[in-house]
Amino acid sequence: MKTLPLLERFDWSEFERVVILSPHLDDAALSCGGLLHALRDRVSTLVVSVSCATPRVLTSKGNSKISHRRGYVSSQTRRREDIAAMHSVDTDFVHLGFADGIYRRSPLTGKLIYLSARERWISPRIEDLAHSEELYLVLRRLCLNLGKILLLSPLGIGHHVDHQICAQVAVRLAAAGAILLFYEDFPYVADTRIGRGDQDSPLQALARLQRSPAGHYAVPVDVEEKLAVLRHYPSQIPALFGDDVGMRARILGHQHNNVPSEFYWRAKALETTPSKEK
Repeated sequence: MKTLPLLERFDWSEFERVVILSPHLDDAALSCGGLLHALRDRVSTLVVSVSCATPRVLTSKGNSKISHRRGYVSSQTRRREDIAAMHSVDTDFVHLGFADGIYRRSPLTGKLIYLSARERWISPRIEDLAHSEELYLVLRRLCLNLGKILLLSPLGIGHHVDHQICAQVAVRLAAAGAILLFYEDFPYVADTRIGRGDQDSPLQALARLQRSPAGHYAVPVDVEEKLAVLRHYPSQIPALFGDDVGMRARILGHQHNNVPSEFYWRAKALETTPSKEK
């Protein structure tokens, strides 16, 4: 499929705004930082970050206390980082009060749904259906009453459960009237060691959503501008890139026509072959 320039795909003045769904407090910048820069003088943008809550649990005495899991940065720190990043690209943003997948609990048992860090990289569990439904209802109210919008969603490359849930909800929002594009989850698409660790791809992610490609688009990235945005997330750089040198190399290595780029997909429902009567 031919890759086309996304910035020439739309008359951006027709949109009330472009809404980017960000499963966590860095995903929009990681995957769409170049696009956010490019749209600054074209159309209003809104980044909706989903997993921003400070996780709390009830003690045996009925009190509430903050829950911590080893290796994870506090949500307060991450919100501060994201606020600085969003201000740097002049975009509106909303921090929703949903818990990260590692902190979500079954509404029936109160137990953690995903017990270990490794379990972040699986299909969403049935105990998470209530979260998916609540997220859909919140995003439907937030996104579909804004006039004509372009909705950008992660594809779910890398199998992160929070990314997959966002993608599934975005498909439902498209059925309710949103114009939908998927973005490739960066850096998972550029480094298969991050995430579940297998050879996941955009086409595989589309297939999991029962979708097939209908268009492929690229946005050229100014490397220095994108690095400037991502440096607002110092708590995340070591786990994702190692250091600033590794981050630069990963951005430079993801190219279209020898130009560092971000990639986006338009999709359609898979065609089903009618069964033959015996």
